[in-house]
Parts: sequence; structure tokens; C-alpha cells
Amino acid sequence: MYEEELKELGLTKNEAKIYSTLLEYGILNPTKLAEKTGLHRSYIYDTLERLLEKGIVNTILIAKKKNYQAVDPKILKESYELKLKKINDILPQLYGLFQANSNETNVELHKGKHVYRTMIKDLISNLKKDTTIYLLGVNEEILETVEPIYLKQYLNIIKDKKVIEKIIISKGNKKLKEKYLEYKELDNKYIGDTTTIIYQDKVFLFILGHPYYLITIKNKSVANTYLKQFELLWKFAK
Repeated sequence: MYEEELKELGLTKNEAKIYSTLLEYGILNPTKLAEKTGLHRSYIYDTLERLLEKGIVNTILIAKKKNYQAVDPKILKESYELKLKKINDILPQLYGLFQANSNETNVELHKGKHVYRTMIKDLISNLKKDTTIYLLGVNEEILETVEPIYLKQYLNIIKDKKVIEKIIISKGNKKLKEKYLEYKELDNKYIGDTTTIIYQDKVFLFILGHPYYLITIKNKSVANTYLKQFELLWKFAK
């Protein structure tokens, strides 16, 4: 229950499982936790120690034996906000270091189940108001299946920032019903199984397969080249 969301907040798989179990069942001893979670008791003890260090679990003595109880979930929010404040405090210095090399071409390769999440996070962190993102070969059904939480967050942000997406999809593919999403269609033979996303000085190439691959290219000239190709296809798409 909510284990995936808790993992997004920085908990490990076992930490998320034990914390959510304590929230659901209240005060439990390690034996009961092992029964409820299916985890070996050695994992239970190690994980409980980490949760105690993070301050989101308390111990309670019952008949001189240790039991455990989840702390109010709002502690998670406060902890996250504290981390965010620390990041904001050092962000100007980090950005200064980053800008020193911003004119260089940067190419990154990511692979695995969550590469779309990496791309969405990158876009969210760089979105500017009243701009346009260009997408070729996007499959909305895959996005909704692989990263539903991040996709929803992303759509809300681009709506707030009045960002427009121009999207070329294969004929017959799903379209999301949002005013800020402009769709056109092309025959799949002109698109293939690769998704291309162009925004500012970046190009994202998402390759379907097992596993998924994401290639990120940061170079203004490369981005302009891909954009010209997109604009040509946009004219012929319907």
C-alpha cells in the first residue's frame, strides 16, 4: 500500500513495506512485522534501525519487549521540505559550476525501466513559461503505463506554465485530451519505434525495447537540426 510512492520519497523497498505496514496495523513487534510483510526477521531488525535513525518509527515497550509504531506521516513531508531547503541553499553554487561547462556538448545514455522518469524530471526542471516542446513518435499509452505519477505531475506543470506540446504520433495512436497538446499523425513507417523530444538545447531519444534506452544530447546546433526536421514533418502530417 503506497510502497512505490514511499520509495519515491527516498525509502528503500523494505523500509517502505515496513513503514506502510505499521501505518496500517499500528503497534507491532518484529515477529508480527515478519508475518505481515513476509520479510525475514534479520531484514526486519536492520530495516527498523534505519527507520529509527530517519525518525519515522518509534519504539514502545510492552511487557518489557520492544514494539514499533509509525510516526505521523507529516514527518515525511517535513523531512522532504528540509532536504529541498538544503538543495535550494546550495543551488546557486551548483548552477555556477554547471554553467562553467554549459557550452560543451554533453551526451548521456540511460537504460532501464525508469528512463522515461529521468527524461520527465529533466524537462520539469528546465521548463519555462510560454514555450514549446516538440515530440515525434510519442506513445501516450506506454507513458501512462510506465510512469503514470510522473506523467500526471508533468502535465499539470506544463499546464500551469502555459507550455505547448506539438506532437506527431503514428496513425491511430492514443491522444490525450488537453488543450495545450497539439497532435498530428503520420504513417508509422516515417516514425518507427523511437521517440524524439526537442526542447531548447536538448534532444531526448527514447528507444523502445528490453530494457528501455534514453539518449540525451545537449547541444544547441544538434537541437536546431532536429527541430528543422520536425518542422518539415509537421507540415506533411495531418
